[in-house]
Amino acid sequence: MKFFKLLFSKTLVVFLLLVVQFTLILVTNFVFEVYPWFQLISVFLALLMFFYIVNKKECPEFKLPWLVLLFSLPLFAIPFYIIFANPRMPKRAFKQLKTIEDETGKYTAKAAGGDLKSAESGAKKFGYRSDVAEYLENTAALGAHTHNRVTYYKLGEDFYKDLLIELEKAEKYIFMEYFIVHPGKMWDGIHEILLKKVKCGVEVRLMYDDIGTVGKIPSGYYKKLRKEGIDCYKFNTFRPVMSGVHNNRDHRKITVIDGKVGFTGGINLGDEYINEVKPFGQWKDTTIKIEGSAVDNLLALFLQLFDMNAKKNTADYSAYFVAEHEKYDEKGSILPFGDGPKPFYKEQIGENNYINLINAAKRYCYITTPYLIPDFNLTTALRNAAYRGVDVRIITPHIPDKKTIFAMTRSNYSYLLKAGVKIYEYTPGFIHAKMLVADDDLAFVGTINLDYRSLVHHYECGAVMFETPCIKDIKADFEQTLSVSQEKTLENFKMNKIASATNAIMNLFSPML
Repeated sequence: MKFFKLLFSKTLVVFLLLVVQFTLILVTNFVFEVYPWFQLISVFLALLMFFYIVNKKECPEFKLPWLVLLFSLPLFAIPFYIIFANPRMPKRAFKQLKTIEDETGKYTAKAAGGDLKSAESGAKKFGYRSDVAEYLENTAALGAHTHNRVTYYKLGEDFYKDLLIELEKAEKYIFMEYFIVHPGKMWDGIHEILLKKVKCGVEVRLMYDDIGTVGKIPSGYYKKLRKEGIDCYKFNTFRPVMSGVHNNRDHRKITVIDGKVGFTGGINLGDEYINEVKPFGQWKDTTIKIEGSAVDNLLALFLQLFDMNAKKNTADYSAYFVAEHEKYDEKGSILPFGDGPKPFYKEQIGENNYINLINAAKRYCYITTPYLIPDFNLTTALRNAAYRGVDVRIITPHIPDKKTIFAMTRSNYSYLLKAGVKIYEYTPGFIHAKMLVADDDLAFVGTINLDYRSLVHHYECGAVMFETPCIKDIKADFEQTLSVSQEKTLENFKMNKIASATNAIMNLFSPML
């Protein structure tokens, strides 16, 4: 199996293309009759590709590395660009995903109040922050909800304890979608309850990402779970075929129980997330529990990817959506939403949501992220906020899980620091939380990192909140985390010249990573 993976791997194909190109150059140098034609054709193809890339409607940072490769190694760049820069969703999958979105949209719109643009629903639930919600409604096609109860968990241990309690209460179904499932105390405790619920007639579905679980579970683990009665699938199964689609991973973390309770955030199903094991020191992560009508948004996101991946054609989704949700006394609004790669998602919703929240901040904007590799637009939003006098603070890890990505994260410090953005590193270990809180009334908790993989390539999700009571808990948690973090300044943070040069090259190609 390892031999075949190597045989069809991207690395091997790229290497062979390089060998072919240099061989042709050497050979044709001696055959002067052939070389001019070869050179002319290469230049012609490179120019065609150049104009195609330049005129494509996308961020310039995605174009630059391709242009560099195009003019340095055209024979390599052209097929590589065709394969990896334009991943295409199969027509069947695209059509099915659109159908499921339309069908589930009937229920999510009803739960949000019917017409998302009516006076009693839609973006107006976000008050004077309505523009933040309106963007999400127009791009993610999911509405804002009121009268929900939202609980914030500042540690994986707290989330896990409550998750087990809620799973035990399940009467109709349990739906779970996670990037990572890794056997150990956390998964074993969940697995035990799932098996018990299956025996009681509860429908249990589970989807995990194939590449996300490499080296953590056997490749056929889903078959074992199916035999136990759990309807389980691997998302986007890796096959030894050259395709950019393999970049599109399911990075979402969603649990929905009976349509009444939903969880989402940064926490996967593995022991490091609850600090049962500590490969990178203390693991700091967050998630939220939603009770009420907003759970329908998470349910719709789950059904869309699960049924598309499983090639299911569920005719009637009404059995999964609650007819009348309980209304809670808590004030405020919440809008859970999903994001993903093109062509299904036309906009970079996750990134633009971050930018909208940063731009909305007047007094402060606090962010936690495991990776800080923002593109120009996001970097500009952060710098502009600081220049406006907003107190912008970002907490990143002090102990890395990936040294190369950690170095790339640090390479972005200086440019942000010069604009007045404050940056801190979480000294007890690794912070995996993807979180933002601003001005005491806006917050985001989700799965979206500040890097190209999350912002461009992956399927992601999260929830934006306005004036929900848990926002004060989110702010308090940030401040507590800040107290054990080390501030990085232009005076105490320096990168050596070799590291800076290496990161300059890595950052050039980061949109491809």
